Amino acid sequence: MELARINLNLLISLYYLLHSKSVTAAATAQHISQPAMSRNLHQLREIFNDQLMVRVGNSMHLTPRGEQLWLQLPEALNHLESLLIPGQFEPAGYIGEFNIATTDFITHDLMPPLIAALQQDAPGISLHFHLWHPGMMESLRQGRMDLAACILDSVPDDIYGKQLGSGGYSCLINRHHPLADQPLTLSDYTHADHIGISAGGDKIRAVDEALQTLNQQRNMKLTVPFIHSAMAITSKANYILTLPTRIAEHLGPEYGLKIKPLPQQLTLPASQYYLIWHQRLQGDPAHRYLRERMLHSLSE
Repeated sequence: MELARINLNLLISLYYLLHSKSVTAAATAQHISQPAMSRNLHQLREIFNDQLMVRVGNSMHLTPRGEQLWLQLPEALNHLESLLIPGQFEPAGYIGEFNIATTDFITHDLMPPLIAALQQDAPGISLHFHLWHPGMMESLRQGRMDLAACILDSVPDDIYGKQLGSGGYSCLINRHHPLADQPLTLSDYTHADHIGISAGGDKIRAVDEALQTLNQQRNMKLTVPFIHSAMAITSKANYILTLPTRIAEHLGPEYGLKIKPLPQQLTLPASQYYLIWHQRLQGDPAHRYLRERMLHSLSE
């Protein structure tokens, strides 16, 4: 029997025919007409080269081949259904690991509620966090990374993404900085000493691009790899730290830093926060569960 010859709907008809031993009852159960079920029975008899069921007196009886099929068909249909329709994901019994690329800021926001939820609901999941950089996009494509939470201008066509939010940019300075109590002019901003963050992706490229259109640039005196290092240094030294406003408002107060708007001359597009993954993982039940948990954690 060649599988390519079989319409899968015929297997459903076969199930109802063997179960009821009646063309009329089988047609009613499958919600098709009696002539349509009769045609299906005719096709099934040709496929299996057997009558499958025959009339004996006033009732229909299964042939030996029909009896054999009836013993095998329910389990076969269950297996087929499990292939075509994924079962409900059970996080409590799942065992697996995921690699996630994030910025240090998003990791700070994401990890505590996410880990607490997974320990309770899905203790078999192991997570490995990696610091995001633009090259991680290729890691998503090649399967080295399963998810990424980052700042992007746009999401590529082969990548799925959920926007987490957007916002502008702000400056952080300590309360003893000479510019702490006055509005920042463009001249103040470009002549002051700046601190930048070298790891975790390009958080403020838009700022430098806007300055270039004005034939200006920042006086970058110090770069450090992590956002909390930059915050701690800024709290003690007279640097300007420029960050997306969401990050500045979330972390700046922890370090006693003042939040100041950028000079009015700098017009910038909003920073876009995304959770992204490769299209091949869109339908994976475990992956879907994890990204839903991540989205929930980031919204708390």
